[in-house]
Amino acid sequence: MGDFYDFEIFETQIMENSLSAKYPSIKTYLGLNVNDAADVIRFSITSHGFHNIEFVPGAPTVYIDPFTIDHNTYIVYDRSSIPEVKEDFECLMDELSVIGTDLNISNVVPKSTNDSSLRTYRVAISCNAEYGNLFAGNGTDAQKRANIQARQVITMNRVNGVYERDLAINMIFVANNDSLLYFGDTSLDPYTNDFNNRTQDLIDGDLASQGFPGIGNANYDIGHNFNTSGGGNAGCIGCVCVTGQKGSGMTGRANPTGDPFDIDYVAHEMGHQFGGYHSMASSNCRSGSGQTEVEPGSGSTIMAYAGICTPNIQNNSDDYFHYVNIRDITANIKSGPSSSCAVVTNIPFTAPVVDAGLDYTIPYSTAFVLTGSATNLGTETVVYNWEQNDPENPGSNNGPDPTRVQGPMYRSLPSVTVPERYFPALSDVVQGGNLAPSYEVTPSVARNMEFAFTARKYNNNVGQNDSDLMNITVDGIAGPFTVTSQNSNVSYNTGEAFVVNWDVAGTDQSPINTMSVDILMSTDGGLNFNDIIEVATPNDGTQTVIMPVVSPTSQARIMVKANSNVYYAINSSNFTVTSDEFSLSTTELEQNVCLPANASYDFTYRTFNGFNTPTTLSLTGEPVGSTVVITPSTVTNNNTPVNITISGLNSSMVGNYNLSFDGTAGSTMRSVGLTLNVLESIFKIRR
Repeated sequence: MGDFYDFEIFETQIMENSLSAKYPSIKTYLGLNVNDAADVIRFSITSHGFHNIEFVPGAPTVYIDPFTIDHNTYIVYDRSSIPEVKEDFECLMDELSVIGTDLNISNVVPKSTNDSSLRTYRVAISCNAEYGNLFAGNGTDAQKRANIQARQVITMNRVNGVYERDLAINMIFVANNDSLLYFGDTSLDPYTNDFNNRTQDLIDGDLASQGFPGIGNANYDIGHNFNTSGGGNAGCIGCVCVTGQKGSGMTGRANPTGDPFDIDYVAHEMGHQFGGYHSMASSNCRSGSGQTEVEPGSGSTIMAYAGICTPNIQNNSDDYFHYVNIRDITANIKSGPSSSCAVVTNIPFTAPVVDAGLDYTIPYSTAFVLTGSATNLGTETVVYNWEQNDPENPGSNNGPDPTRVQGPMYRSLPSVTVPERYFPALSDVVQGGNLAPSYEVTPSVARNMEFAFTARKYNNNVGQNDSDLMNITVDGIAGPFTVTSQNSNVSYNTGEAFVVNWDVAGTDQSPINTMSVDILMSTDGGLNFNDIIEVATPNDGTQTVIMPVVSPTSQARIMVKANSNVYYAINSSNFTVTSDEFSLSTTELEQNVCLPANASYDFTYRTFNGFNTPTTLSLTGEPVGSTVVITPSTVTNNNTPVNITISGLNSSMVGNYNLSFDGTAGSTMRSVGLTLNVLESIFKIRR
């Protein structure tokens, strides 16, 4: 059984007042979790039942829809839990034919939804009789028209939920929208096969002489048509508010209900109308200028073609806009053609201010992690996205490949609550060192990659966001950077010294110039690397370290990460860490001594699990005739410093010695192997 949460519910306006008064049984609501205002529900109650969508930052969107015709049984689900039966659909929006020339990205300013404004547009949505007949039901013509209007409200309530969050855009139905709804004899509606021009003409009133009066150009801001054709076409890009173009959009699907229709198709086509371009790179389904195709394959965000053309990342769109679409749509509604007709309302909170960080050069065939920062002046939850921003031009019908020198290598992923992303996913790197899982492919050649860091936050479901860009340059000579030790199931005690080795692979040279690295450890198989073993140790390929005090585990992993850079490597196997009663730890396992100097080793005696039995310390294997002093020779307390001094060394003792430093506490004994190299102080040169 699931958990129960309390929500504060507010009625929302999705129809102009007179239309809302005409259909009082059509209601839409916004709900805020009383313990987490970022947890938002939007639902409608109509003749078609209860329909709900829940947005939780950093979690999948959850839906509640009727499961039976009588509306007595409902289904709760997220998109991934239901297999999708994909219908043929094609967005027929030919972007190049609309813009004429390539989009000039350098002139697209501003880039973010960050002006503390909600923009409301009047939407007019017509339908052909085929769509109308699916939802009209029985009863009088007025009742049938109410049922069709209700179905459109269900769709737009969900579309508004997404547009408010990413773009601070809200759409409300015009007062006489119901006059644009057709049902009954399909030969008597105003549509044949040309939905774009006919929708524009119908809504503008240009078909009045044919018996289809419309509503007039001045009475709406964005026009669209719902049908069952199995295709979509906005007819224009960035044309909301533009006379003669703003009413040309259309979306059709044989089953025009549910999230596939609402988000994958309607939100997509309206995205074009607001100024968004296709974001998928696959040449099998692209029609753009080659400047916004930043998602590999058919993509996964709203303005891509998820599940529609190969190669497919997934069956359906995730319900958010890619950075490039937020950038272009925001530019249009703030200062472009679609800025002239919105009702702009101030909202009482500000966008986070983000910093994507510095640009970096990394070795080839090496994983990396990007971490941004955001300054948030409010208390709202902030969620984050890292997305690649490299259009593929010319396009390819293949997925990303390690040798590709242009275009996207990494797919977009939904927002998370931490400002970092591993490229590829950390789980892939841990499991067999997979640097090229599907649609997260690490380059094996020299190339440049640009990444956008976006922070989003929400108040009453209205969003504000900010983005920043940074660059990764992959060096084609240095690399791969790898960990070469702990690649079998070895075992160490907490507090024990052990050696970590890695292949520097030229990363200490220009242009990367990594002079030091950090060494971290995971105890959960690589899910988290929370234990810091060394910070800024020289990037020379080897370091003796001390096993930190951690709970016993058989799933330990080592990460070596560039200090002051973003690339890293992980050893290829889990290993074991045990926790004994005590340990003797040092980083000085080998000493070189030039006569007549003394040898000195420093240790730390550590105890675990409350162990307090006195431990006697001793050394064996030292040069015969030398003097050994251990201070103190008996220890009890945790974190006690211990020193071993070997004195009295002379020329007869020159050589290499294997020593054993032992601690004995009752029946418990621990030993540490040491090396002592006694060297002549005068070197003889043979001529």
